Amino acid sequence: MDRTTFGIKTLNAQRPRVDRFVAPRESFPELRRRVLWGHCARRPEDIWYPKYLQKKNYRKSLDEAFGLEPRKVQESELPDQCCRQSWPCSPRKKCCLSSADNVIILDLPTYSDAEFPELVDWSNDNVLVAALGMKYYKWSWGTQSSISQGITEQGVHCCKFDPRGEQLLLGTEMKTVEIHDNALSKRISSKWCKCNFMYCSVTAIDWSPTGNSFVIGCSRGWLCSISRNGYFISWREAIHGAILVVRVSPNARFVAAAAVNGNEVVVLTWPDLELYSTLDSNWTVKALTWHPWRSSLLGIGTIKSNLHTRIALWDAPSSKIRESNLGNCFYTLNAMLFSHRTGELVLSLWNFDRSHPRSCSQLVVMSDSETVVDQWGEGRHFLDRVKSLVFSPDGTKLATATAGEDLIIWNFLPEDNIRKKKDNKRFSAIPVYLDQASYGSSNR
Repeated sequence: MDRTTFGIKTLNAQRPRVDRFVAPRESFPELRRRVLWGHCARRPEDIWYPKYLQKKNYRKSLDEAFGLEPRKVQESELPDQCCRQSWPCSPRKKCCLSSADNVIILDLPTYSDAEFPELVDWSNDNVLVAALGMKYYKWSWGTQSSISQGITEQGVHCCKFDPRGEQLLLGTEMKTVEIHDNALSKRISSKWCKCNFMYCSVTAIDWSPTGNSFVIGCSRGWLCSISRNGYFISWREAIHGAILVVRVSPNARFVAAAAVNGNEVVVLTWPDLELYSTLDSNWTVKALTWHPWRSSLLGIGTIKSNLHTRIALWDAPSSKIRESNLGNCFYTLNAMLFSHRTGELVLSLWNFDRSHPRSCSQLVVMSDSETVVDQWGEGRHFLDRVKSLVFSPDGTKLATATAGEDLIIWNFLPEDNIRKKKDNKRFSAIPVYLDQASYGSSNR
């Protein structure tokens, strides 16, 4: 059977049996748990405080039933760690993630064969790109159809649109990163990794928030910072092993990187790539994401030796770290991303229990390290392992690429009350202004 990229897929999962008199809990989205997550027993060192959260839910339900104002909890009643907000956030007041009947599912042939997950991105002109093999395909959210495709000289490992939506960056094999014109879907130029090895592959890339420069990471653990016009700014060996993920901070001051199956995170200055700080742990790093509002706060998603998920929040300037465990015993982290619209943290968690009849994932939206404000996947089995997450430009849609070769587009937030602040300046405006005042130009 022939398959086409971005072909519309249908969901053939068998629905659970519905009693004719009693509807299942999943039929009422507002009854999904908004605070507690998971039923399995938690160990004493977990910081979810289940007894306190259960009492809090029970009090809230009674207040709503009797129309009473919720009791104000004194700070002295909470542990010290709960008194401080984990990260800046404007959490949702009700569940917004769509059910399976409302999602759009597109086909991604051969995506399950990819060695690196970041092969999907969403440009600021509402175009999705999927890089598969030696081709990339574009799909327009506005027209709900495929619009163009392009060809690369080597197999693609990662891709990323620039913040202006004018260029598409593609990391490929044979030390090469290709820069393509977004409108024409044609290659403009190519650059080669500066590592000391004859053979390597570009496995991770990211643009500076200004779009004036970008960073590439290779399979030999080297990083290179390159200006938009192709000038090499700096390069160095940053970490041992193939680089899994590299992220430039929203204020264009730092760049963070981690290796495949590695337990170390390095933070370097941008764009000079001078070593700033290093975090070494006993956990395997799976994801890195900078907070969009607190631009020096780095979220690190890790898994422990028993595959349990652990989240660390690392403040780069002070090198202070705050850790928290996720309490569900049978779910492990695959991907993690902060929402630039609300500041919420979105996690993709995969059930690794081999006794489970089918592989399944859960999407979890957290407002802090202890509170889940939205989730999807409980009691459902069709959502396969999510390997990549990407938001739409307005932050109301979420695209997930799964190991089942599905590209699923979710309703993350309602489209109604979109608050646009046109006079807002980006965090990167100050470093760029200082560069221009000192040197007359900026490569950040």
